[in-house]
This record gives sequence, structure tokens and C-alpha cells, in this order.
Amino acid sequence: MQERAIPLSLSTHLSSADIYETNYGSVDVLLTLRGQLYVAPTLEEEVTETYKGAGMNLPPRRYKVAPGSTTGGMIRILASRYIPSALDESSQDRFALVLATDPLSPTAEQALYVVRTDVNAMSSFVHVRDLPKPLWGGHVNGGSTLEGGLGSIDPESLVVSSCGRRVAWTDTDGRIAVVTLPSSSSKEEEETATPGNITILPKENENKEPLIGIEAALSWSPGARYLAIQHTAKNQFSIISIADLDHPSSSSLPGSIEVKRIVQATPSRFNSADATWGYTGLDLKIHNFQKKVVVSSSTTYSSHPMLEYGGATTLYYTSDRDVVLSNDIKSPWGTRAPTPHFDKQKHVYALPLQTRETQVRNNAFMGLYPGLYSGGAVAELMVDTAAKIDDILSTLETEEKNVESGDEGSRRMQWWDDDDDVEGIAVEGRTNITEEVHTTSPPPTSTSSSSVLNYTLDAEIDFGPHQDTSLSFARRAYRLSHIPAANYIQLLCQVSNDPSLILVKKGDDGKSNLVVFASKAYPGDGYDKKDIEAPGSDLKAVGINTKNDYIYVVYGDKMKVIPNTADGVSSILISDAKDYKKNIVDTTNIGLSVWPSLEYQQMYADAWRMMRDYFYDPNMTSIPWKDVYHRYVPLVKRCGKREELDDVLKLMASEVSALHVFVYGGEYASPLHGSVALDTLSEVGSLGAMLRWSSEWNGYEVVSVFEHDLDFGLVDGVAMYSPLSEQTVRKSGQHGLEAGDVIIGVNGESVATVPDIHMLLRGTAGRSVRLEVLRVSSGSSSLRHSRAVVESNDTVDVDAEMKSSEETDIKVQSEPLIVVPITGQEADKLRYASWEWKTRQAAKSLAAKADFTVGYIHLQSMSGAKSIDSFVRGFYPDYDKQALIIDVRHNTGGNIDSWLLDVLQRRAWMYWQGRATNITTGGIGWDEQFAFRGHIVVLMNEHTSSDGEGFSRGMSELGLGKLVGTRTWGGGIWLSSDNKLVDGGIATAPEIGQYNDNFGWGMGIEMMGVTPDVVVDNDPREAYDGKDEQLEKAIEILKDWLKEEPVVLPREPGPYRDNSMTDKLNCPAKK
Repeated sequence: MQERAIPLSLSTHLSSADIYETNYGSVDVLLTLRGQLYVAPTLEEEVTETYKGAGMNLPPRRYKVAPGSTTGGMIRILASRYIPSALDESSQDRFALVLATDPLSPTAEQALYVVRTDVNAMSSFVHVRDLPKPLWGGHVNGGSTLEGGLGSIDPESLVVSSCGRRVAWTDTDGRIAVVTLPSSSSKEEEETATPGNITILPKENENKEPLIGIEAALSWSPGARYLAIQHTAKNQFSIISIADLDHPSSSSLPGSIEVKRIVQATPSRFNSADATWGYTGLDLKIHNFQKKVVVSSSTTYSSHPMLEYGGATTLYYTSDRDVVLSNDIKSPWGTRAPTPHFDKQKHVYALPLQTRETQVRNNAFMGLYPGLYSGGAVAELMVDTAAKIDDILSTLETEEKNVESGDEGSRRMQWWDDDDDVEGIAVEGRTNITEEVHTTSPPPTSTSSSSVLNYTLDAEIDFGPHQDTSLSFARRAYRLSHIPAANYIQLLCQVSNDPSLILVKKGDDGKSNLVVFASKAYPGDGYDKKDIEAPGSDLKAVGINTKNDYIYVVYGDKMKVIPNTADGVSSILISDAKDYKKNIVDTTNIGLSVWPSLEYQQMYADAWRMMRDYFYDPNMTSIPWKDVYHRYVPLVKRCGKREELDDVLKLMASEVSALHVFVYGGEYASPLHGSVALDTLSEVGSLGAMLRWSSEWNGYEVVSVFEHDLDFGLVDGVAMYSPLSEQTVRKSGQHGLEAGDVIIGVNGESVATVPDIHMLLRGTAGRSVRLEVLRVSSGSSSLRHSRAVVESNDTVDVDAEMKSSEETDIKVQSEPLIVVPITGQEADKLRYASWEWKTRQAAKSLAAKADFTVGYIHLQSMSGAKSIDSFVRGFYPDYDKQALIIDVRHNTGGNIDSWLLDVLQRRAWMYWQGRATNITTGGIGWDEQFAFRGHIVVLMNEHTSSDGEGFSRGMSELGLGKLVGTRTWGGGIWLSSDNKLVDGGIATAPEIGQYNDNFGWGMGIEMMGVTPDVVVDNDPREAYDGKDEQLEKAIEILKDWLKEEPVVLPREPGPYRDNSMTDKLNCPAKK
């Protein structure tokens, strides 16, 4: 099969990005693009035209790392992370940790590779005979987690520490894995490196909260001793725990990892997220002061790595603990039963990692300052300290003059032997630093004698006692009061050389943007806020690189790289927000090379593996799943197009015998080639009516005009109308068509000249169209005019006059009618709405004949706001009726069943009556508000699926109503649809089983369907003609039910209490 070239769409194809500096000064970006790996340079200024320099100043080079030109599609690269070197990065070698599927594994299992990415790197995965060896997984030790393999790693969870020594990830089995990376300072070492053993973290933290990797987020401390884990507590709130994994081995060979403690860092009473390791303004103040001291007393400042912001002192995170009721809801009173909901407001919190005592003990300079925010009134207590600092700085200025005179030895001795107070501070600080470097982190073994130690050392965290139920460590946290609450969806990072913070905020319009909070200098606690927006573009992606020294943002289809420094954020992010031209990554004209025959095999293996690793039962309900894989492989090799692969995927996926298995999506060949113009031209407009050819009239007869509920011209914010209806066209002074009228022309062309009328309606949606019509049923304009004249004359017999007029108007004349067709999708919605409205009218009419009142609600799905809107529109206006029909026939599922069941379980236990109003005259009714007091029937059929079935089962199990219709679809295992293939397609995996004591697994739904209490199957022919036997049966059942259990309003309890005290003789107080 021939090669396929896919133009890059950054917003669609970007899976991950990382950034690193080269040894020749450029900043390169590691891009994972639709399963392939590229390195692209960052351009100081955006280039809008091709190179025309005639050999001068050649443009920076962009290159592919994997796969090769003839193996595109053979592997799928899911994520890539740069591995920072622990040695001096003057070396040109650069390496990345790559998560990919292994072509050498029989079932294309996931594997982790170390791949060279620098300019001298050769492309990887070029040929099946020359593939790199995985460190973990793949053909080395791959397979499911039950078999000891990697299973399926969540690509977004893969995180390498900023020091490059450790990596962590989560998988679909909920495991949190950590491992030490082999040290690779050269190609030779990379090929011979020995991988370490993977350590799986315990399933609980010290406080017995579950430590499950599903939807978890991981963040390494700078020195990789600690791992911050955002995970879900027992009560479903998101919390943060910190795992102490001891200092990484400094050996060139990876060492084992010892899990010392896993301590809960936030309470489980609210959600906490976005753990970010950082420091405070006081740390920066001391750092700058300490730097001057040590530089004046040492040959090189770089020999003291602890002074380089390595060890974090603070863990920043966001939390919604300040629960704020939405401003528009104040009480439960009002139509539609206002329900309390809460603004998605988060604050930023800071958790000190050490106590004040420990900080002073470890760094005597900290003792010079009383606290993190010791400004304002507290400044008067720092007079002596300020004088002492001034003396030290004055001494340093004198010593700097000695340096200029060349007396370096005298300078050092003179400094360290100065007056007693200064000597105590300086010596203690210097000694602590030296001990930490030499005792905790000896230099690594290296073949290069010029290697310089560049490891960061994490300071010991003061966790407090083990299994501390009081959470004393977590409750050291304090709120950054000058960062306002907002709907923050991510705390991106802290600026590397400034305490400022960068967050991602979602606005009221649903769009996200970056917000920079620039920190005031110590001891200030304020922040200057700056919103970052690129005009005309939405924020598509944002991230921080592994080393935390660069940020990337994607607006539209352009990626920008920003140095994570105060200057970088100010000049590149803030100042260039409008122009968006600086530091743009060169992704122009990237064409992704794919060989479909290879990619089909990879996608098949991917779909099979993800079905195994996402399926709710790890044992695959005893199905021999490997046999299934081999059963269909021969068919994959014969697939000639993407649609044929879908056929094979359906065969394979169906073997799990579960109902929530769907195959859809992906990249299919299109005759429109993605052209919006061609799509618009080929789209057929609809007249919102059912038409049929009439040989008698030589045109298209109107069988019916789809009419929707006239009370709702706007549904879910979208205008709904029928182009031919009287309701629509009369606003323009015209008259609509009726059943029996005939259309004979469109825009001046006879419908008899084309095979189908819709050929004349192509590209007409939303545009005016002139129809030529014969008003066989609705009557000609002359007849309507005559009737209007006659009806205005009281002395004339209208019927006799009109009969005479009709006899003279024997021939039906064609008339013009200008309408605006709708799209085919809008026509489908209109037709469905028409059926729904007619069914509601029929229910009301049948109930009235049976002498009771009924409400009717149809739910087309259980998904999102539209379904909730449908329920609200149907339920609250009729909550006081004697009966209610909830129609979930054709319901496609969703997830709002619990909300509906909650509303329907309300019970009236008291009633309200005022001076002039009561429960029958529009008063406030009863409590619980809007509780339904009548009887309920649920209509369902074979097309009721998923959550429509769950709702039906809930109505039965909770005793809320009776079920009428036919047995439902039978899908009771829920899913998230996260297991996407490389081209965006999917073979969904049923992921979440359900059970109760009554039915066990599957709730009697999975593979069985919900059986109604009363079985009624509509006859197709009669249903087409408008008869609804299921609805009629529901009315019959409700009528009999109301006879047995009438729904009546309670009587008033009688006269009000007599408080006049006139009957004093019988007063109990006198007895």
C-alpha cells in the first residue's frame, strides 16, 4: 500500500512536548506528533517565508527522531520526555525517555526506550532488523500487569524528574510505578545501561487513604527524593500525598528505590490539586544574601548546589476549600426548584516543607529574618537584624576591593575570621553546605574527568509523626491571600528565579488563558495580576518542560517557547502576547509519513491491548484473549482501507460479549478533502417536510410538515423552525403549505427535470429559495383573498359565496413561495421534536378522556445539559398532575440518572397556605418543594440504552414507578472512551461494572436488558400511521392505578387556632 502524507495540525496531532537547550546555544523542542517523534528548533522571530539567503546563515534544522521514512505507522510513540543529564551539559549528547509500542512484541506491547535526540542522532525504528532494545516492557518483559509486564501506561502521567535520575507513571490497573533511570552520558553507555527494577507504590498512604493511579497526577521534587501524588480519597475528593523514596543513587547504575513514607499533605474535606514544588520570597532574599557571602568566601559559587534553588522549601497547590454558593441561588423557592450549586472557585495554597526550627538549624542565615512576611508593623522588631545585615554587606564590599588587588587568600581568611557574630553565621552556613554535598551526594562515576556535579539535593521534609490523624503536616498550609479565587484549571509552575506563579484560568465564556501573578519583593505578600491572551486564538495546550526552565503554549496552530525566568515571562510571554511572533517553534509544513499497511497492524494490536488493559475484569471474563488476537491478524494484513480495518476491529472487539463496545472515528478518505467550501456546496438543504412524487401533479406532494412545540421557538439556545409551516412563513407575509400541496419548481427549475428534488436544494441551507407551488389543499391566494373580503361583509352568506368562487376557480394556479431551507441535521432534530410534541399532545388528550391529568416528558438521551433541560422543561410545569409518563424510548444513554431519580424521590410531608393563596391557587405548594405526588409510568423499548436503562432499573428498584414497553438494549458496563488509537479512532472498552445485592453483576441489564412490568410492542405499520400502543397502555395502567390509589390534595385542617383567651374557665393554666 502506498505511503500517505498527513499535513500537520498542531492542535490535533500534538500528544506531548518537551524542551531542552543544546550545547551550541539553541533551544529545541521534542514533539510527539500523531505517534511520531520530531525535534524542532525555536525561532527567535517567526519565519513567514521560505529561506532565500543563498547559503548565508542557514536556517536551524528540524529533523525526525522516529520512525524512519519507510516505517511510519510501524510503531506508535505515545509520549517522550527529555532526560536531563546529571553531568555538565556542555556535552552535545541529549537523550529522551520514549513510551512507544514495540514492533518486536507479538502483540505490540508498550515499552520504554532511551533514545538519543541530539543533532548527531540517527533516526530510530528505521527498520525492523535494527530496532532499539527497550529498557522495560515490549518484547523484553511486556504483556499485561498480571503477566509482569507494563500493561498500558497513561502517557500523560509519565514524568521524569528534573535531575534526570528517576521516572514515574500510572497505568490502567491503578498502579503508581517509580524507577531509577540508568545514567547515560554517551551513546555507548546508553546501549549498555542496565535498567533498574520497577517499584510499585503501596495502595494506601499512611492515613489509609487509597493511593490508586487512576486519574492521578505526579510531580517529582527537584532532587527526585520525593514524589507528590494527586489522587482520589475514599470520599472521592482529590487529595495530595508525598512519597519519600530516599535520595537517588549517584552511581551510574540504577539502584533500587526504598519507599520510606507516604504522607498525606492535604485534608480530604475538599479538593486539592496541581502540586508544584517551589520556594518563597524569603528564600529568594536569603539566597541573594547567602550568594554574596559564599561568593566572597569560595573560589566558585557553583560548588554549592544547594544555593541554586535546588531543594524546594514549599509545595504550592490549588484547593476549593472555600466553598462558595453561586450568587444566583439563594434559597430552594421558585419555579423549577432552584438547586444549590457552587462556583468552581479555587485558591492557591502554600505548604512549608520544614518547620521554622528546622530551617534555622539547617541554614543560619534564615535566623536573620523572623518570618515569611515580616514587613509592616513587624519591621520595627528587625532594627538590630537589619543593622547586622548592613555590617555584613559592608564587610563584603571591602573584601571585594581586596579581590581586585589580588589578595584572594587574605580575603577568605579575613572574612571567616571576622567578628564573632558574623563568624558564627558564616561558618555554620558554610559547614552545613559542605557536609550536605560530601556526605549525601558523592560525585557519580564517569568516564569524563571534566564532569561537574550538577545534582540537586532535596532537604529533609518535616513530615511529623507517622500515621498522624491530626494531619499536622498538611495543616501548616496557608492561603496566598492576594491571589484571588478563580476557576483555575492548572497551576502551571513557579518562575525559576522569582516567586511569581503562572496559572491557567477558565473564564465565564469557557475559554482558558494564562494568568501571571508577579510576586512583590520580600517582605511583600502581594501579586500583580496579568492575563495573557493571544488575539483571535484560543489556548489549545500549555506545559512546562522536564527541567522546569521553559514553558510552551499553543494558540491556534502555533507553539511558543518561553524561558521560565522573570525576564523570559516578561519579554516573551507578556510583551509578545498580542503579536505572538517571538520564540515560535518551527512546525511549518511538517508532513507526517504513514504507511497504512503498517499502521493498520499497529492499530489492531493497540486496540487489542487496550481492550485487555481497560476492560473492567482483568481476567477478561475468562475469554482466551490471546487467541482472539491471533484469530483476526490474518484479516488485518488484507485490509486495503481504513473502513475495512474497522470491520476487523468490530469482529475482534465483539469477542468480549459486552454491549458498550463501539468502533468509530479515525481518519477516513473523504471526497471533499476537508474543504469547507465543498462541504457547504454538497450539503443538501431540507424543507422540513415529508415529500413524495406525484405523477398527477408532476411535482412533489407534501405528505406532512414537521411541526414542533410552538411554545419553544428556541431550544437549548438554537432556533428551531419548519421552513414550510404557516407558523414560520406568515411572519414574512406569506402562507405556509399543508399536506396535499405540491412543489413543482425550485429557483426557476422544474423538479421534473431532475432525478430528485434534493439535487436542487444542494448548498441552500440558510439561504433563501424560491419555490413554485400548487396550493391544492391550502387554497390559492385568490381564494384566501376572496374569503377575507367575504368574511368582512356581515350581510353575505360566506359558505355560499365561497362555494360559488371555488366553482369558478377550477384550475389550480402555481404560486411562488420563498423559504429558507435548513440543514439535514436540523431537519432530523425537527422531525424528532415533531414526534415528541405529537406524543405529548396525544398523552394529554388520552388522559383527559380518561378523566385525569398527566404530565409527559421525553428524554432523547441522558447526556449533559440538553437532557437536563428536557427534563426541567417537562417536569416542573406538570409536577402537580395526578400522573406522569417519562418516555425513555430511543434514549441513547448518558449519565444523569441519579439526578433525575433524586428529584423523583422527593416526598410531600407538609403544605403551605397563606392569607390569599394555597396549594390550589398558585401558592408555594408543599415541602419538599416540587415533590411529585402522583403515579409514574416509564415507557421504554428495545432502543432504550445505557443510562436510559440504568434510569429504568432505578425507577423499578426504588419503587418509583411501573415500566411499560419492550426489553431494553442491554448495556450495563460503563466506559470513558479514553483508549483512542493513533488516528483518533477507537474500539471502546467497557470499563466500569455495576452491581447490587438484588441483581449482582450487571444489574440485570448487561447482556439481558431491563424487562418491563408490562410488555407492549408497537406494531410498525400502526406506529407509522400514528398509533402508539405503548402510550395507550400507559394511560390505561395509570387510569386503573388512580382508581385503586387516588391522588388527592389534603383537606385544610379546619379553623385556625383561637388565641383570644376568651374561654378562661377552660384554660389549662388555671387548673
